[in-house]
Amino acid sequence: MGEKRFSKRVAFRNVVRFGPKNPPEFTSFLLDLSDTGVCIKTNNIFRPGTKLYLSIEVDGRAYGAEGVVMWAKKAPPGLVRHVKNGMGVKFTQVDEELIELYKKKKGV
Repeated sequence: MGEKRFSKRVAFRNVVRFGPKNPPEFTSFLLDLSDTGVCIKTNNIFRPGTKLYLSIEVDGRAYGAEGVVMWAKKAPPGLVRHVKNGMGVKFTQVDEELIELYKKKKGV
């Protein structure tokens, strides 16, 4: 099966608040970031196709984004440390300054 991603992902472990309502009510961590989306490590998953509001915290500043869940995997409690769990979210709107941070981390 071929690669589905259009953008290079970079490690980006930061706090994210997310949820289908604005302001978002759940808190977790990002695993990575690209200019098209993020991977959220969480057991609070939503079905693919769900619209989410995101608030991504970097150095005390929150960057806003909106996106759509592309995939979601929930691991059984005993396997959370060993199996990838969470959601991939594709941006539909994103703060341009967050994309600039991505480009700096990527080395562009």
